[in-house]
Amino acid sequence: MNNVRKNIQKELSLLGQDLKKIHISDLLESTDFSHNVIELDFLTFDYSKQRIDQKTLDYLFHIPDLIDLKESLHSLFTGKISNPSENKLVSHTIYRNQAINDNFELIFTEREKIKSFLDQNQKGYSFKNIICLSIGGSRLGPEFLNEYLSLDGQVNIYFCSSFDLEEIKYALRECQQIDTIVFACSKSFKTFEIMKNLEYVKSWFSKKPEINFEDHLYGISSNASAMTDFGIKDANQFLLLESLGGRFSLWSSVSLPALVNADYESYQDLLYGAHLADEYTNNTSWEFNISVLMALLSIWNRNALDISNHGIFTYNFKLRSLTKYIAQLAMESNGKSINHNSEISPFLTTQLIWGGYGIENQHSTFQWLMQGKTETSCDFIGINNNEDGAKDSYEILLSQVLAMTLGQEDKTSPFKTVRGNNPCSIFQLQKLDLKSLGFLLALYEHKTFIEALILGIDPFDQWGVQLGKKLSMKAKKDKGFLKTFFSPSILPKS
Repeated sequence: MNNVRKNIQKELSLLGQDLKKIHISDLLESTDFSHNVIELDFLTFDYSKQRIDQKTLDYLFHIPDLIDLKESLHSLFTGKISNPSENKLVSHTIYRNQAINDNFELIFTEREKIKSFLDQNQKGYSFKNIICLSIGGSRLGPEFLNEYLSLDGQVNIYFCSSFDLEEIKYALRECQQIDTIVFACSKSFKTFEIMKNLEYVKSWFSKKPEINFEDHLYGISSNASAMTDFGIKDANQFLLLESLGGRFSLWSSVSLPALVNADYESYQDLLYGAHLADEYTNNTSWEFNISVLMALLSIWNRNALDISNHGIFTYNFKLRSLTKYIAQLAMESNGKSINHNSEISPFLTTQLIWGGYGIENQHSTFQWLMQGKTETSCDFIGINNNEDGAKDSYEILLSQVLAMTLGQEDKTSPFKTVRGNNPCSIFQLQKLDLKSLGFLLALYEHKTFIEALILGIDPFDQWGVQLGKKLSMKAKKDKGFLKTFFSPSILPKS
């Protein structure tokens, strides 16, 4: 790990020594909160309730130049950044770019297949149910998007991946073979959980031999031959680039099942919003660049203030699962401490990401946040417009931010004292449309990438996850393997 990063880490520790002792309320200027607010067309970002001063901000804005961030961003947005430990290019930003790139031609041919599928089904669905077999990022992104799109959807969409098959059994109770189609999503088309669920669905269809399962089966993968071997027709195959990581795959055909209750224009809006975030992040100076600020604040809170966890709380029902999506994006990308050159990062790496639907959290986990002994940094995400309920929900959001940051001392009844001092940022969306959603999600992607660059790690591999897969396969093939490590009473029943 180069000395630049070691020096950054040391400087952050020094700057944090004083600010650890300061309360956020002491940092606020009573008359002007606008200097730490960034207003854009789609959203406003307010970081005025972070535990940080101008001296520290000035230093933080110096960090991107120390690691040549500008050059790295250019490489990311032109498809030239790589995943070095797996020797792959990284292509997720190309998926939302309308300009054809000769090196990624498959993206644009597959986009036409997505359009054809959605346009054809807009004329009248021949099915009422979709079973979507997917896991990890290939599930969390589309499942979240489906929740956003499907409050009034005509088609029921069920996401399944549980290895005990209880999830798929529950879903199929609501379905009939005649009006159900299946999407199997696995980049390798070898994912253990997906293939087990797929075999179960195949057996379910076999109960109706007059129905041809192959007419109801679609595949989303980078492995065309494996899809063909399983019996998926070429016309029902949607191909992914090998360079597209699962947690970055929302922009591809992976989201096709969720888009069935929308249309191709909705898909284009999502891509367009994300692409605008790409251009904004690439072309905006560091001090006005939300993705850069998010990454810098994350590293500051973790390394200077010793805050090990970060809560993300949404205040709109359609965004209730957004935190799960971001948690996987952040922690699978940056939940590591060593890079492909076997160099250990001098930083404490990514925070634990948790949270959820804010209205529910207020009546559960917020008690721990208010009066527990563990400090937490937070993002609050809400919609501020005149639509029914949005204003009231947003007022609650702002009130919770005040309680979380400023707290309140009660000298008469100390047990009522709330310490506050949890650093918080606010995302205020002007409206909740797909362009705004794409913009927001891409900002979080770029935050993750920029944070990884500063930390000196690779956000595009996941060797910890791979070990878990490897040992699971070993246990399945070698029935004596687990006996070496566990009591007989703990082992799977024979």
